[in-house]
Amino acid sequence: MILSLSNQATLFLMTVAAGFISGTLYDAFRIIRLVVRHKRVFIQLEDGLYWLLVVFLIFIFMLNRNYGEIRPFSVGGVFLGMIMYFTLVSPAVMGISHIIINAVKYILTLLITIILTPLRLIYIILGRPILKLIKKGLKFVKKGLHLFKVYAKIKLSTGFKKIRMRVKNK
Repeated sequence: MILSLSNQATLFLMTVAAGFISGTLYDAFRIIRLVVRHKRVFIQLEDGLYWLLVVFLIFIFMLNRNYGEIRPFSVGGVFLGMIMYFTLVSPAVMGISHIIINAVKYILTLLITIILTPLRLIYIILGRPILKLIKKGLKFVKKGLHLFKVYAKIKLSTGFKKIRMRVKNK
């Protein structure tokens, strides 16, 4: 179908807007990647899904607005919209999102520290006496085993505070 010049200009501006929106969608994926760390495989999958989604949406858009005809200026309009977004708007969006994400992480870390501080203080105050009691209890157990003529080598490892015991009969 033949479009008038004004319809072609409107279509071009709409494809530029579609490119702008697709750039915004990609920045949403990038912000999600900032919040949650991804492995390279998942980043590649996300990019593939992004491009499949963008191609599908642009195809539906062209089908509705341009009667299924793909014109070079409409494809150029999509790319121009993406280039405009990534050069003009994306640096500001990503900078602001970095600031917001870092502020939220700092606040959450501060809240967790405030919540866990009393537990840390209890561990600091009671940790050493409890370890001394455990060591004395192990000595008592060892002496009791010697009374029954069983040799036991008991170690209290410092790494994970586990008790290892080997028992041999004499």
